[in-house]
Amino acid sequence: MKRDSLFQPLVILRRGFSFLLILSIGFVAGCGPSSPRFTEKETKDHKEEKHRKGSIRFSSKESEEEIKEDDKKIDVKKAGERFSSKGAPAKKTGIRKNEPPSKENAAAAKPEVPAVTGTFEHQKMMDLILEWMGTPYEYGAESRSGTDCSGFTLQMFSQSAGIKLPRSTEEQVKMGTPVGKENLKFGDLVFFNTTGQNPSHVGIYIGDDMFAHASVSFGVTLSSMYSSYYKKRYTEARRIIQ
Repeated sequence: MKRDSLFQPLVILRRGFSFLLILSIGFVAGCGPSSPRFTEKETKDHKEEKHRKGSIRFSSKESEEEIKEDDKKIDVKKAGERFSSKGAPAKKTGIRKNEPPSKENAAAAKPEVPAVTGTFEHQKMMDLILEWMGTPYEYGAESRSGTDCSGFTLQMFSQSAGIKLPRSTEEQVKMGTPVGKENLKFGDLVFFNTTGQNPSHVGIYIGDDMFAHASVSFGVTLSSMYSSYYKKRYTEARRIIQ
């Protein structure tokens, strides 16, 4: 009886220690990153961070293919010197504000296509395009610090001609009138299927088989319509300025 009496407090202490140890482990586990209490906050914070940085809606495969197959590189610096307003007079074309379209253009336009108004200056848009060269690609953005393809075309038309285009590539392809590849002229929107979704990419034709666009791999740049990558992915073009 005496021996059992001596060990009884030790048994109680051992059980108490075990209980405290289990309780401590449970508390630590409950404060870990896998706890449901923190999952929602982390997910929300992660989404906000992606939104701030600009989540990129294209696969690494798309970028790899573009880099590999874009085999007709344009010397942007030389092109800039050639197309800059320093040596080229401004050209005005298209329609002006409050000026009704000609009978020829009115007959060619489809009634369901939204009309556009504004003063279009060839050189003004070209100079703006050159100013944006090198702007990094950022999905969902449309500024000099980062832009995607449709954000770039939207800003070019808005800032240089006061013409408001829709925000997405899918909406921009519905604007203006269709034009054949062999009849492209400066300012036409050119569309491509780069992801399997048509259209998924848009740029602005500038002449000599070149177009300006926000590339997923190179940012705002000039590319050839006949590089292996873009030639086989070209789908259609739309004329915004008649």
